Amino acid sequence: MADMMSARFTIVPAIAATVLAALAALAAPAAEPDPIELRIEIYGFAGFHVLTNRTRVVASGDRYTIATDLDTRGIASIFVDLTSHSEVHGKLVKDGIQPAGYRSDVRRNGTDRNYRIDYHADGSVASDQTPPVAALKTSAAADQMRGTVDQLTAFYILERHLVQTGNCVLVVPVFDGLSRYNLRFTNAGSETLSPEGRQHFKKVKKEEK
Repeated sequence: MADMMSARFTIVPAIAATVLAALAALAAPAAEPDPIELRIEIYGFAGFHVLTNRTRVVASGDRYTIATDLDTRGIASIFVDLTSHSEVHGKLVKDGIQPAGYRSDVRRNGTDRNYRIDYHADGSVASDQTPPVAALKTSAAADQMRGTVDQLTAFYILERHLVQTGNCVLVVPVFDGLSRYNLRFTNAGSETLSPEGRQHFKKVKKEEK
């Protein structure tokens, strides 16, 4: 399980870059924006192509949908052959954002895993995993999941918080279908990026629960 947790968190910066870029256009009030589709290619040491990230964001009225596809590329596939599709839908409520349902289908080195999360108005969370994880079926696990959101919604919350307050200081409780953790965001200064330059991700801190 530790291996899977590590692999899942490794892609958080890719999710952050894509979702933040897309949601920047949606966080401020606007009249029925068109769907936003983005593709980010990630390169590692010596210019090796390691990951492709495709994201589609749709916001209509008080509803939103975010879908992300991740695929490892090139030499990275030799070590971790990963493809995944994650999607969440939910609504904007008076006090914030309320996800309704999250689905994730992951194939890692030939092994398929599926995750489903349903969110209830009272803050409780129901989840299902294939293959099943017995530890997540206990009452203690249910208590830990209460009040959490998925990782895609977490970055949507951050973007709206940034627009409303002008800062990134925020802690979001996350359950991604397998692990419960806090994403802690802090201010790290601003940087103007050029089209020719490399982009640098700011650090996102993961706190285990």
